[in-house]
Order: sequence, then C-alpha cells, then structure tokens
Amino acid sequence: MIDQVIINNFRCFQKLEVPNLKKVNLLVGKNSSGKSAFLEAIFLSSSSLAAQTSIQLRSIRRMGNLLVSPVDSQSYRGLWEDLFFNFNDNKKLSIKISGSPNSDSRTLSIEYSGSQVQELPFGKQPSIAPGSPQQAGAWPQIEFTWKRHDHQAVVSRPKLTSTGLQFEPANASYFQSIWYTPGAGELPEENAKRFAELDKRGDGDIDLVKSKVCKEFPFIEDLSILYQAGLPMMFARVENKERKMPVALLSDGINRLLGICLSLAYYKGGTVLIDQFEDGFHHGLLPSIWSSIYGLASEFKVQLFVSTHSRECLESLLPTMRGHEDDFCLLKATRNDDGCDIKSLAGSYLESALEQDFEVR
Repeated sequence: MIDQVIINNFRCFQKLEVPNLKKVNLLVGKNSSGKSAFLEAIFLSSSSLAAQTSIQLRSIRRMGNLLVSPVDSQSYRGLWEDLFFNFNDNKKLSIKISGSPNSDSRTLSIEYSGSQVQELPFGKQPSIAPGSPQQAGAWPQIEFTWKRHDHQAVVSRPKLTSTGLQFEPANASYFQSIWYTPGAGELPEENAKRFAELDKRGDGDIDLVKSKVCKEFPFIEDLSILYQAGLPMMFARVENKERKMPVALLSDGINRLLGICLSLAYYKGGTVLIDQFEDGFHHGLLPSIWSSIYGLASEFKVQLFVSTHSRECLESLLPTMRGHEDDFCLLKATRNDDGCDIKSLAGSYLESALEQDFEVR
C-alpha cells in the first residue's frame, strides 16, 4: 500500500509531501487545486512506461489526440514541458512513492540529459560532434528514470524517428494500477478482457463482481461476453427482454460501475484511481455503490484514490465509513501563490465534519 507521496517540480506542485495515506483516500478541492495532477503523479510513477504514459496524458487532458512531429528543439521540448512546474524543464522532476512493504516503493525522475543529444530524422539537421558548443542547445535528450526498491533503474530515452516517437525499453516493469477519468473512456474490449481473465481463474471472483453489479441494478439478471460488429464486449441479460443488451447501451453509469468492479478484482493488491467518483451515478445509489466498492477493495486488497466535487457523494459514504474510520483519509487540495498543496486529514475528522454539516470540499 502507498503510505506517502513526495513530489517535486511536477505540474502545479513545486514541492509536495502527502503522508498517512490509507486504504481509501478521498481527494477534494476547488477546480485547479491539483486533484487530477496528484492522481496523474501516482499513475505516471506506477511503471517504467512513464514516457509513453506522459503522451497519453495529453489526450486525457484534452490537449489533442494527434502528435505532430517536432521540427526544432523548442517544439521537441514542448512535448513534455507541461509536466514541469511552471514549465521550468531546467529542473529535475521527481515523484517518490513510499509503500508497505518497502518492495512497493518506487521513484520516477524526468530531466534533460547533459551528455546526450536528440537529432532530427532524415538528415534534416547535421550530426553534432560530442562536446561541441552547439550540442547542449540543439536537441536535448529527455530521460525518464524509474527505480523500484532493490531493483536496477530503468531509463527510457524517447527518440524521434522517421515513423514518429520511439520509446524504450520495450520490457515494462510496473505495479498494478488503473485510472478512471471522465477524459478517457475505456474501450469495450478492455472490460471483456478482464471479465474473461477473471472467469478463467475459476476462483469465484467473477461471481462476486457480478453480484455487486446486479445488486445495484436488479433488472440485470446476468452478464457475459458476446461479440458486436466483430468486437468482444460486455452484454447483460435484462428481465423481460428476449435479447441481451450491450452494457454500454444500457447506461454509462452501469458500464462505469462494471468497469470499476472488474478492475478491483483484476488488479489485486494494486491501486485504482477514480477521478470524479460520482460521474454517471444517481445520487440515490451512491450509499450502496460505496458499500460495494469498499467491500471489493477490502476483499482484493486494493488501495483507492478517489476525487469528488459532490457533497452528496461524501455524505453517502458515512454508513460505509462508520466503524472503519482508520481505513479512510481526506486529502484536501488548495491553490496558493506558490502552486498547489494537499493536506492529509484522518478519516475520523471527515466523519465528524460531515456529521456536523461542516464544509470539507
């Protein structure tokens, strides 16, 4: 489990230390206070594929799906400058995750190399001799260094080639982690893949997942994988209907809950990040949905990081939290002149504040 996160020079965080993290961590704060950036930091540092993931984050942030090949040093640096605090990529970016046990601890650092140069493909730019005065300013090579406790560091240096950006190394080292965000929808085959894998294990996990979804939406009698237009996807048998329905057509909320429940079982011992937890769920279902998700997280030893803007979402957690306050933590994000900050508060504080109708968002 992640116990502490230390961030330097990433996004809106110049320096941040968040200790005392718990099984369920609730992230609140106004817009532009660093909630999504904090989730990004955890997700980005979960594997040695951070270089590729950093490009995917551009799409999640709605900065465009197309990647235009840079034609000069400035546009090349522009691929990653938004990762750095105040766009200052002259300083090293670092994310340190401390876990229990120590084997779960890892660090990610991102910086430009002082000894290597990136060159344009196709001979558009002449080669620069090592040590020449132009070397450092021409094509600074960015380096992503990922280090797991008691393991060798993995260094990735994205290269610009004739076919686009090439990432290395090919072999990935990672911790189980998935991020649900309104900015990036899951492909239908992803849920089908996780459902099939859990079903093949035959250990009852898939039955537990199905029971949770059917409990929240009783008109669903069963779930299975079928093909639609050549793609595998999740289908539901619905009461009083002769034909099975694609889950995604039934409801975005049902599809989202199914995806989260499948991920909790699929990523045993890992981390599930959920941005805007209430998205797609009717407020009347939230108490029961919280109970189901907390139960699955406990069963599969999964740590949750959840952001929300909704007071109804927080209040609906109270029945689940009572008696389990030590499993919960409130992370309150704020923005100031020096960037953003996040304070860690005990679950007992959150419980008391909500019971006394204090504003905690």
